[in-house]
Amino acid sequence: MSEELKIVVIGGVACGPKAAARAKRCNPNAHVTLIERDEWISYGGCGLPYFLGATVKDINDLMTTSWEAVRTPEFMKATKDIDTLLGWEATKINRAEKTVEVKDVKTGEEKVLPYDKLVIATGASNFKPPMEGIDATGVFGMKTPKDAVDMQNYIKAEGVSDVVVIGAGLIGMECAEAFINWGLNVTVIEMQGSIFPQVLDPEMGAVFQNYLEGEDLNFMLNTKVEKLLVNEEGKVSAVQTDKGVVDAQLVLVAVGVRPVVNLAVEAGLEVDRAIIINEHCQTSDPDIYAGGDCVMTKHLISGQRVYSPMGSTANRQGRVIGTNITGGDLTHEGVLQTAVCKMFDWSLGATGLSERTAKQLGYDTVTCIVPGPDITHFMPGKKLIMTRLVADRKTGQILGVQIVGPGKVDKRIDTMAAALTFGVTARQLANIDLSYAPPLSSAMENLTNAANVMQNVIDGKAHDMRFEEFKSKLDSDDVVFVDLRTAHERAQKPIPAKNQLHIPIEELRARANEVPKDKEVVVFCILSTRGFEGQLILNNAGYDNVKFVQAGIQFWPLDK
Repeated sequence: MSEELKIVVIGGVACGPKAAARAKRCNPNAHVTLIERDEWISYGGCGLPYFLGATVKDINDLMTTSWEAVRTPEFMKATKDIDTLLGWEATKINRAEKTVEVKDVKTGEEKVLPYDKLVIATGASNFKPPMEGIDATGVFGMKTPKDAVDMQNYIKAEGVSDVVVIGAGLIGMECAEAFINWGLNVTVIEMQGSIFPQVLDPEMGAVFQNYLEGEDLNFMLNTKVEKLLVNEEGKVSAVQTDKGVVDAQLVLVAVGVRPVVNLAVEAGLEVDRAIIINEHCQTSDPDIYAGGDCVMTKHLISGQRVYSPMGSTANRQGRVIGTNITGGDLTHEGVLQTAVCKMFDWSLGATGLSERTAKQLGYDTVTCIVPGPDITHFMPGKKLIMTRLVADRKTGQILGVQIVGPGKVDKRIDTMAAALTFGVTARQLANIDLSYAPPLSSAMENLTNAANVMQNVIDGKAHDMRFEEFKSKLDSDDVVFVDLRTAHERAQKPIPAKNQLHIPIEELRARANEVPKDKEVVVFCILSTRGFEGQLILNNAGYDNVKFVQAGIQFWPLDK
């Protein structure tokens, strides 16, 4: 390999710096130039909502190493021998000459940089929907440190009391919590019918929304924003929707991002919404690599190209790129679109396919929802979580997992990301040797329980009913509801069912004859642990038309 290998990296946030640093580790004699048009390099963009909410006190903390050194051009040169052009924009890639034209954003000075290997890590930009008032003062996006600093300063200076967040995805929701931390009145407006629509299926979104409303967040779902209203000073004053007007002195537009691909398009590289790369992160030009928020990647289950802008993916791809441009041979096989999020005292996580996406792809899906404590039930400090599995009915392969609740979510999502990578089935998941100690986990771990329930559903042993169907039948004359809870539990959360019997699970075998056989029978309890048992007891007593309520009734919002 040439000792004078020239590497140019366009983009200095996540993938770019990782690729540059890895390349220097693999080939210390390479000459690496990092180009970034903005004012910061190698910052934790996913931490911006936490700076906005004052959890992170100093914006520079997002640019520091683990030993608290700030990543500046001087730091990059001294520690990694990387030349950094901060405030310079790449304007053109000349593939034939193998050069990149760059321009100083402030002075207009221009340079031409030769390369042997080129890395495109231009990331993504906030999508700005074309609507009246979108350019008013007080309307923000959240993508760069400047966005977060400007928003925080605006809150302090303008006496903001009402905020509207447009978009209930990860960034919008994390910022909504940040605004609540400022004591502001926050309304989240979402065109789709549930929150976190790209992460959670509607049932799980409804559970999380029910919790967040208890933390004073307001939601308007299935709602279209028509325009932003602006006062005589040019500042946003309200948001007009198809369901009315909402006051707002600050509006955050968080309706997604778009990959920055203009350089790649102009250079004639293959692009389909985002840059197309292979498993080595090469573009259609073998000397040009790309990664991060500007590329398409492969979904490990569906095998299809997906756009998955995540900082974790960008960093992994950066390492692959840095290795390969210096003669190595690493691959990035794809993603499961794994995501986690913490809001107030609850967390959510997902990996793999949602039920909605799996159906669109043609899978014959089957689902189960299994709640339970995150550690052994007799230990102090236990907290509930709700686990949802999506599987292929024919093969039993687990296609996706979603978990919400106040208990430990992240380690289980990570476990399932590993399992899904290798095509785990429900039977296999039930037999994974997971750890057990009462303060940390249960002898029958939540994932094990969920796998067993899924297999029972696939085998036709468990007959569950989704909550929405349960709720729709509460007033039916043709359904009898059998409450398996204790009298104390019933008093805490009564169920307004028209035809209802109270038979605690311990008494059901002896009192089964009290249940009418000419009606559909629905049994329920708190977390469904007694529900399946009740279904089996009644089946054994000659009742064929019996179902239990999926996940019990603890988490579900009955009043909506």
